[in-house]
Amino acid sequence: MTNKQEKMICNSFGIAKLKAFQKDVITDLLNGKDVLGLARTSEGKSICFLSMIAMHPNDLMIGILPTVALMRDLVQRCEDSEIRAGCLYSGNAENTNIIERLKHGKLQALFVAPERLNDPHLWKAILKNKVHTIVVDEVHCLTEWANEFRPMYRNIGKFIKDLPSSPVVAAFSATVMQEDISYIAKSLHMKNPAVHIGKLKRSNLSLGKVFVKTEAIRYGKVKKAILKYANKGRIVIYCTRVCDVEEMRDYLIEDCDIEADEIAICHSKLSNRAKQEQRFRSGKARIMIATSAFGMGVNIPDIRLIIVSQLPFSAASFYQMAGRAGRDGRRAKALLLWNDADFQMNLDIICNTDERAIDAVNELYAICESSDDLHDAIIECFAKDGE
Repeated sequence: MTNKQEKMICNSFGIAKLKAFQKDVITDLLNGKDVLGLARTSEGKSICFLSMIAMHPNDLMIGILPTVALMRDLVQRCEDSEIRAGCLYSGNAENTNIIERLKHGKLQALFVAPERLNDPHLWKAILKNKVHTIVVDEVHCLTEWANEFRPMYRNIGKFIKDLPSSPVVAAFSATVMQEDISYIAKSLHMKNPAVHIGKLKRSNLSLGKVFVKTEAIRYGKVKKAILKYANKGRIVIYCTRVCDVEEMRDYLIEDCDIEADEIAICHSKLSNRAKQEQRFRSGKARIMIATSAFGMGVNIPDIRLIIVSQLPFSAASFYQMAGRAGRDGRRAKALLLWNDADFQMNLDIICNTDERAIDAVNELYAICESSDDLHDAIIECFAKDGE
């Protein structure tokens, strides 16, 4: 990347200079190399792929993302930089208009969920454009969700392969396991991707784990943590199942004297999920109790405490949950509560999935049993060479 190109990118997005990680990724993308970029929140992964729009203003970049919140955020960032962008999702009144703009080559960036990729109307509109870059953001979803929860992730590679031109493919995440890199590259039809690893450990985030022998002890730990952080910022409590979310809410109301209005809940079966999430985002509710359905694309700056009240299904899943705290750079805490019953429940839930899922559950259980520092042990699970 030349100094002139770097200056153009910085001017386009209102930043003073590029970080070393960003320079390395952008240089490879500009040279036509596929890239897998791994770095923590705040390292500027999105600038890496948005910069490709500035370098190819007359062509199209397609971003594939898991949530509407992420899409909307990126569209807003593009519009702030005078980039013509749009996103497609269910219930969006602009969907028809966006397809029309795409047909006539009037978009520079399009953001979609993987489920949209099999829409024949969208495909015809895309074919009217030259696609220079395909971006798969939060690419850990490919390995965590593709088998059951979001099967369309398996079709992203076919979509890329079927494009008439051969775009550069860029994939990004903060949490990709070392052993998943080759799987991601193969699934997305990446050609010898350059792997760039930025900083993965967040110095402002403290991780702790506590073995809870009984449910009474588990709830007691939750109560103690909530009281400690009551006046420090917002709190998120993660539970494994929908029934656990409901029970945790009842406990906070009945045993912790927390008003119902201060609590929001989120899970996949909730009819008013958007309303509940908005209550938490706006600050009307200071505590969110949720399954892993809540979080992707969440960028609330003042979450000070994350309580993962039961053992998650992988180290990556735990670090994704923990990573929602302290987005403002101030000190924050993530507390993992676990026991053998959690471990067995997870094995029972995933018993019919693949060996990789079982290995991931076993890996996190081993980390919890060890005396190693939790933060260091989690980081060790991911692709190496990060700081």
